[in-house]
Amino acid sequence: MLDEYKEKQKIVYKILNNAIKQDRISHAYLFETNGYKDAKTVALSFAKSLFCPNKYTNYEKCLDCKQCENIDKNNFIELKWIEPDGMWIKKEQLDELQKEFSMKSVAANKKIYIINHANQLNVSSANTILKFLEEPSENIVAILLTENAYQVLETIVSRCQIISFQKNRDDLNDKMMQKVSFYISIPDIIDAEEKLIEKIETIEKFVKMIEKRKEEALLFTQHLWHEQMIGKEMNQFALSIMFYIYRDMLATKVHTVPFLFSNTLVEELAEKNTVSQINQKLKIVNEAKENIKYNANMALLLDKLIIELSDV
Repeated sequence: MLDEYKEKQKIVYKILNNAIKQDRISHAYLFETNGYKDAKTVALSFAKSLFCPNKYTNYEKCLDCKQCENIDKNNFIELKWIEPDGMWIKKEQLDELQKEFSMKSVAANKKIYIINHANQLNVSSANTILKFLEEPSENIVAILLTENAYQVLETIVSRCQIISFQKNRDDLNDKMMQKVSFYISIPDIIDAEEKLIEKIETIEKFVKMIEKRKEEALLFTQHLWHEQMIGKEMNQFALSIMFYIYRDMLATKVHTVPFLFSNTLVEELAEKNTVSQINQKLKIVNEAKENIKYNANMALLLDKLIIELSDV
């Protein structure tokens, strides 16, 4: 049940567990899954705990109760699970839901409906569910799932409590390894995925600091660069990552597909720069990459890089 995700999704677990224990249940939740593969199971576990007369979040104290077993078998009358019918969730599906949920609960003190891929509500079905959300019944709880909350009608989002999941770290690492190794030569010193992600995150922090607080970037160069990017090969790798951060800022700016980085940092920094500024910064980073080949003093090169990037 829900306790299984106590460590896997700490923030999500804390919010949902507190809501159960304090009996402060929202009438509607929007689970922003962010690609988390077990989000549907979390939704089902949350529903089980809401139905449980003892508010259990695990099976340890359960005796002969068959309620969760019936839920797993999709044989619990008070729980309705809705999936897209083809490309869309259709109005007829929600009309049927409203009809069923207008009847008195017989197996529990609540009725819960879960809509998977809520971003696939068409205009008619979105308006239908919106009416349902605008006039919530005390004993009905809605759980909507979507990859990205921005893909759901704003009027629906505004009526839900948004629960954002942490992405699958392993999946992110695998994808990042594949992408980076395709475009950039990874130094042998980086012998594990965790180290690669750690190095990339450090470089992202460095770029963010250059873009927002030049003085701090100069102050923390030792910690954010020299202590971690040791040797010519590592420095070339780090500057290559910087190059692709700026390159993906440019891609975001001109609405094309990014190469490596498609995240809020890149979007935020792209917003801060013009196309001309980003192009100039790409030239500066590329020049620094070339200078490393000639055994340039890395400390001086980094100081020059920070100043030039900040002055664009």
